[in-house]
Amino acid sequence: MKEIEVNGYDEAEHWAAINERNIYLSYTGENRENFMNHVHGSCELLLVVQGGADYTINNEVYSIREHDLLIIGAMDPHYRVITDFPFVRYGLTVLPAFLEALPILNEYANVYRTPAPADFSKLKHLTGEEYEQIRSLFLQIGEETTQVQSSSSDLVYALLLQLTIFLNRRLGYEKRDRTANRTYQAMLEIKSYIDLNYAGNLSLRELSSKFYLQPNTISKAFITCFGVHMKNYIDSVRITKAVGILETSSISITELALQVGYDSVNTFLRQFRAKMGLSPYQYRKKFLEYESGGCL
Repeated sequence: MKEIEVNGYDEAEHWAAINERNIYLSYTGENRENFMNHVHGSCELLLVVQGGADYTINNEVYSIREHDLLIIGAMDPHYRVITDFPFVRYGLTVLPAFLEALPILNEYANVYRTPAPADFSKLKHLTGEEYEQIRSLFLQIGEETTQVQSSSSDLVYALLLQLTIFLNRRLGYEKRDRTANRTYQAMLEIKSYIDLNYAGNLSLRELSSKFYLQPNTISKAFITCFGVHMKNYIDSVRITKAVGILETSSISITELALQVGYDSVNTFLRQFRAKMGLSPYQYRKKFLEYESGGCL
């Protein structure tokens, strides 16, 4: 198990990885303030090595310092203000679909959502032993996912399960009962359908017709299973896709709105600002400024 270099990655590859790879480990740091206001399709676990920052997630501020651990749920927009330089941290990202496909792990899926501030306090001030335990798990997972060897997938599963149980013990969440739960399986299918068909018609009537469930049943069951209203989830998926496109293309905002599923540009602009705190135009400008800047 070897240490990894701070910012030892290609920037474009890094941004793609946090949205596309099942598991991805990074080791990043800044010695000056820079733009960080983004959203991605993976859940992110940040383990602070040095320094500190204030992350705003869903209008709540999470202050993290050395030996703190922060969980940022998939598709939760977040921005950061560094409060103590240099700010160095490990970042482990995991795609929700990957977690949901793994036996046992999917029973603990709640730990991979952004915690309430009161629950986040349980992940602060890790002891030296706890910090080294999490750091070791991160590094082992990173090594097994980049240097694939015989039985790597089994070992990654075991390491991820150990990490998940640690998180669940700290947070004190109840395990989900997934056995023989047809409603949950139906909601998983609908969620996966939304993820793949975000640009299409995702009205309750359309989903009801496709999955043979009453609209009211879908609406209530979705929030019970995933802790978010389905409309909000659809908007989160669409805005997450829009952010990725803004970062990699010069497409017009009108074309972008249509490409991610909005018939009205005004609706798209309103949803983007609500989730990201700035307009698509401002986001593109700031991201380009960030790319031309530097890090540690």
